[in-house]
Amino acid sequence: MEASGMLSFTNIALLILLVACAYIPFWIASKKTIKSTYVGLSMLFLGVIVSFIPVDRFKVFKISGDEFAQNAARSKWRYFLNSNVTNYIEEHPGMLVFGAEKETSGENQSYPFLRNEDTKDILGTYFQKSSSVPNLVIIVVEGLGHAYSSPSGYIGNFTPFIDSLSKKSLYWENNLSSSGRTFSVLPTLTGSLPFASHGFLEQDTLPAHFNLFNILKANGFNTGFFYGGNSKFDFMEKFMTYSKVDTLVDQWSYAEPYKKLPEKGGESWGYEDQAVFAKMLEVQKVQQTPYFHLLLTLSTHNPFLINNAAFYEKLFDKRLALGDLTPDRKKWALQNRKQLVSVLNLDDALQQFFRDYQKRADFANTIFIITGDHAMPEIPLESKIDRYHVPLMIYSPLLKAAHTFRHKVSHFDVTPSLLAFYRNNYQVNTPGQVTWIGRGLEIGASAKGNGAAMMQSKNQLIDFVYGDYHISDGQLYKLDATLNEEPLSEGSERDLLIKRFELFKRQNKQFYTKKQLLPDSIFKNYFKQTISKP
Repeated sequence: MEASGMLSFTNIALLILLVACAYIPFWIASKKTIKSTYVGLSMLFLGVIVSFIPVDRFKVFKISGDEFAQNAARSKWRYFLNSNVTNYIEEHPGMLVFGAEKETSGENQSYPFLRNEDTKDILGTYFQKSSSVPNLVIIVVEGLGHAYSSPSGYIGNFTPFIDSLSKKSLYWENNLSSSGRTFSVLPTLTGSLPFASHGFLEQDTLPAHFNLFNILKANGFNTGFFYGGNSKFDFMEKFMTYSKVDTLVDQWSYAEPYKKLPEKGGESWGYEDQAVFAKMLEVQKVQQTPYFHLLLTLSTHNPFLINNAAFYEKLFDKRLALGDLTPDRKKWALQNRKQLVSVLNLDDALQQFFRDYQKRADFANTIFIITGDHAMPEIPLESKIDRYHVPLMIYSPLLKAAHTFRHKVSHFDVTPSLLAFYRNNYQVNTPGQVTWIGRGLEIGASAKGNGAAMMQSKNQLIDFVYGDYHISDGQLYKLDATLNEEPLSEGSERDLLIKRFELFKRQNKQFYTKKQLLPDSIFKNYFKQTISKP
């Protein structure tokens, strides 16, 4: 907790002040005797009622501004009880068995997500055909939100290299992560997997499933995961062990001259991004067989302490001095200086990674994907959707031309499209039946598909996007072409989204109640047939 910055002097002081403010009225009341019992009971009853009033639902009290201000206006007692009651019911689905039987008629209650694989290959037309199967490298950047990694973000572009690379890439401007924290990015991005109760990897035993790691490994790829921190965090190691990756690099794999991030309170999150990138280039030698590696960065994590901070502080000042930021954007940037300095550090490390990669013979035959796991919650969010709005780009020397896509997609759509590309162009054997949540990057979260659910935290499955609409904790929003959103009143669109969202939650509940995604025969036969092929 100290490394994350939660146990700071400010937070402790605020906690003491809160306790004092709650205690003092009771202390004063204890010194005076209220003669009428009815007065005391009335005040108690009034206090309880007020605690549950959803003030944010009244237009008179409607709170505008960023998400922090909106959350501050919520009834905390109402939120606490709603959240815990919902969690208890979801973890004890038998309580609603009669209603569920009626609602799920006509659905595959044994394997609700199982379907035939029919994802179209939309990537192949943008690539030159290679004489050998291309390598795949996915880079997941901690806290990389659209707000500060794009010229159109509400703070502005603080990733000049990533922005320049996006202009040479296949770039999805309106991409959504699947959660507000890191816990879901690996199963979602590489497996298009459901959330289960508190995140797919939180399950005691991972059910049999397909993902990029085990499918590509079965097709002769070397696989690896590179991280600068503790891979036991969020059960990443468990996922990699299940997937039988060939190489797992985490904080215990480094030695000098690799550098750890600076400590706070005697603790460090792990090794800096420069170390993770360099380690991958050191470990992965140039070889004839293809490889797939996923790198997860760390330096942009709270408390945003980086090495060589003075250098990146100067870069930040130079960035503001360019004069292209509006007064509002400049104000945003100055208020979040520490976070954005760490973003500039990440961008610089990524640029050096590509410079070093270009010197290798295998660079020309490698496909790179860059995305964020979620936006930084430490930077105030302009709207609810901003927590999930992250860049997604595919870059490769094999690309014929760059292209920017403006329809809405999510991390759920990445694996289905990648495997369709490898299947259609390089005869990679993929399963005939799958449990992908996403419909691929062609369809994404559009009304042609099933929409995209997003889990804000491990206890909050409250966000859903379908077409041009977003529902968050019961409130409906209309999304424009750049993912700006405006609240809407009750209407048919809200009913449609609730119906779609409830269908997903019902299927998700059926899955984690049974703890099985697909029949064992489908899973085992795929690997038996694929590995036995010459």
